[in-house]
Amino acid sequence: MKPFSTLFLVLFGLAWAAPAGTVIRNQAAATVEGQVYLSNPVETIVQAICVPVVSPSGTPSSPAQRVVAPAGGTVYLPYRLQNAGNASFDFALSWAQAGGSSFSPSAVRFYLDVNQNGQRDPGEPPVNGLSLAAGQTVWLLLEVTLPNPASGDLFLSPIAACGSAQDSDNYAHIQVGSGPALQLSKTATPAKLAPGEETTFNLVLRNAGDQTAPGPVVLTDRLDTPEMSGLAYVAGSALAARGQLEYTADGTTWTASEPASVRGVRLVLPKLEAGEEARLSFRVRAVSATPGVRTNRAQASGAGGPAWSEATLELVGRYVHYLGPYGNPRALPGGEGSADDRQTARVVAGQPYCFAHTLENAGNVEDLYTLQASGLPARAIGSFQSLDGSPLPDPLPVAALARWDFRYCLRVDTVLAGFTIELSATSVTTGQANRTQDRVLAVLDPAGLLLGKSVSPSGLVVAGTLLTYTLRIENALGDLSGVRVVDRLDPALEFVSASNGGSFDPAGQQVEWDLESIPSGSTLTLTLQVRVRPGTPDDTLILNRFGLTSALTPNPLHSNTVQNRVLTTQLLLQKSVDHPKASYGNRLTYRLEVANPSTADLAVRLVDTPPQGTQYVAGSARLYPAGGGCAGSGEGLEPAWKEGQLVWQGITLKAKERRCLSYQLRVLPGAPQELLNTAQAFGATGAGTALASAKSQALVQLEPGIFAPRGTLVGRVFWDVDRDGRYTQGLDLPLPGARVILGNGWQVLTDAEGRYAFRDLEPGVWTVMLDPASAPFHPLPHPEAMGEGYRHRVEVQGLTASDFPLQAPQGHITPTRSTVLEFGPLRLEKRLIPLPQGYRVVLRLEAREPLSDLTVTDPLAEGGEKVFHFPRLEGEQVLTYDVDQGVLTDPQARWRYP
Repeated sequence: MKPFSTLFLVLFGLAWAAPAGTVIRNQAAATVEGQVYLSNPVETIVQAICVPVVSPSGTPSSPAQRVVAPAGGTVYLPYRLQNAGNASFDFALSWAQAGGSSFSPSAVRFYLDVNQNGQRDPGEPPVNGLSLAAGQTVWLLLEVTLPNPASGDLFLSPIAACGSAQDSDNYAHIQVGSGPALQLSKTATPAKLAPGEETTFNLVLRNAGDQTAPGPVVLTDRLDTPEMSGLAYVAGSALAARGQLEYTADGTTWTASEPASVRGVRLVLPKLEAGEEARLSFRVRAVSATPGVRTNRAQASGAGGPAWSEATLELVGRYVHYLGPYGNPRALPGGEGSADDRQTARVVAGQPYCFAHTLENAGNVEDLYTLQASGLPARAIGSFQSLDGSPLPDPLPVAALARWDFRYCLRVDTVLAGFTIELSATSVTTGQANRTQDRVLAVLDPAGLLLGKSVSPSGLVVAGTLLTYTLRIENALGDLSGVRVVDRLDPALEFVSASNGGSFDPAGQQVEWDLESIPSGSTLTLTLQVRVRPGTPDDTLILNRFGLTSALTPNPLHSNTVQNRVLTTQLLLQKSVDHPKASYGNRLTYRLEVANPSTADLAVRLVDTPPQGTQYVAGSARLYPAGGGCAGSGEGLEPAWKEGQLVWQGITLKAKERRCLSYQLRVLPGAPQELLNTAQAFGATGAGTALASAKSQALVQLEPGIFAPRGTLVGRVFWDVDRDGRYTQGLDLPLPGARVILGNGWQVLTDAEGRYAFRDLEPGVWTVMLDPASAPFHPLPHPEAMGEGYRHRVEVQGLTASDFPLQAPQGHITPTRSTVLEFGPLRLEKRLIPLPQGYRVVLRLEAREPLSDLTVTDPLAEGGEKVFHFPRLEGEQVLTYDVDQGVLTDPQARWRYP
């Protein structure tokens, strides 16, 4: 990037060269998501500047011209006046003589030298002032009349002025007397050149004295001065009618033969008679260089000299620029608008892609260029950047004959078909633009490139474990070239090996694969083995993923992240009770000792499941300090009761620390013979990693004694006609043959009055269930009911009752007819029960031994039959279905003996 000072100088140079009143406007532009945003404009108005230039220049000590004339004579001094300003101006003409002059002239007049021959010709008008356009040049003759008598020397200079600006250092030496006087004039035609064009210098050497100038008289024109930069001699162009032409290649040695490189031309004359002229001409060509005024000064030496003369010409700017692909701004061989001026690529949605370009300033002037892009679709952003990614200045300054490489980067966030972006570079000076195109053939879905990673073993590991990472690359995106896979290792890992030529970079702690390509539709699997460094602290989390870049995906795509946690061991838990045997009412003291053998601090949660028939003694839990076992007073730590468990939370266990928790349970009446108590410890590290110990149990045998009470559970299953929840004799109907099951697996059938009984039960909470298959109606609400009501939770103490009232049909339920089929081990009873609409058929099957392939067929009154099939029937089964007619038909049954 060019410094700011360079940009300022370019703007200043443009302003100086521009005509007065020109407005130079500068405005920055930025493209964001396809939208162009402009800064506030800055405008500069070029002011009119007057610059008079008179030549040849000279001082009293080093005059440009020398003339010898008799007293009372008249001499003519040729001069040239140029308006070097940027607007038209009126110039006033005057003269002045130096203080060392011996006399003053009798008269001084200015004439226009129309034919530029350095002599006054008829018809050439006198002038006192001139109006010249910007850059215009005129030739003047200064006519000086000497007084009579006069002797000595006169040093006189013409003056051209416009406003406060003037040029007055143009002295000539006029000597009264006789002798030779060399006078030199020089012109350049044309006076303006563009690079590659030529101009002719014409030199006229005149003896303005009244005597012959003896030889040698030498007219020299040097071409290697700084004032002649950008101009080159045209070979073979030097011409002279008389005298000897000579050349120099080094500025010192002169020869009559023309060298390959000419740095100066001179004409050598044997003499120059009074009033005689000698002419020399040659051509120069403008090569690419900085525009501006060039001055060529020639010198005549010999008797009557020296004499000087200057010719000025202007090198004008050549503004040409090209924009094209990187390294080929002219898009050769096709050129502007051809296929060589177009770049193509496939890009991936969400991935940046950069097209590289080169801007060439083929002119001879440093210029500024504005860069623009058009054709960017929605949901896409683009920007101009330097090759290193930094933003470009706007406008962009480029030196003459220089190039600037940059890139246009875009990102499209959605899958699209192809589109074309046209880039243009426009000259701030001329407004001319040069264009190139970037063609996106397609925007591809990044899901076509799947990166997956797995680790074995996974989860918790110990220091020193060998881990195997598997890297899987599935490419359905397209052919990938320049593929680079990088897997950065966690500091807790040390490299062991890698497949497919993968190499380890210790400086970056990463494993690298440089792959030439991955073809479309292929799958590549890489493996990497590492080891967890010995001494890695517990609770260290090891994360790993890999990234992939390619020519199509310059920004890395990453795989999923796999992780391992370093932990050397789990929690240790030990549980004990103070008495192995107990009776009702006893207090049992339990102790939980938990140890943390790892090197990480843990937050511990203890969970204890008390046995059935026990109750926690409030205020009995104590937590003891680390290292002291279960001795001492400890501090109170009450548990929370959650879903039948005692839970202690927030216990801090530092690395290698052991602590003890004690608490008491009371044995309640009805407790089972064996009191099995189970506890578990859960730990969590500071990073949230959870650990759990194996379960620890404590067993106590119950000695209930001779007065230990036993329990009996009785109840009735019945249709509750009045829906009051109680059995009413003569109104409610008992359900005989219903199956009732106890939580320990015991089961009974209700008798003819719907009653059941379970005897000799341990006091406590029991679960009793009515088999839904044996009860054709839904249970009514009951205080002990669980779920749908078929299950009751009953506290058994002594004689305890729990009935199952069932939902009865509307109206009084009476079987209109029943029939019984008994054959061998099978008994089949059929009842017909009226409903508010229709009838319900109830079939009750009882098999006293297993029956295979049993089929029951029940004819229907309206025609057809109901068929029930059992691959194997053992015990009881109740079947129901509804019919419209109250006609009782006789069912049939058949089965197969093995």
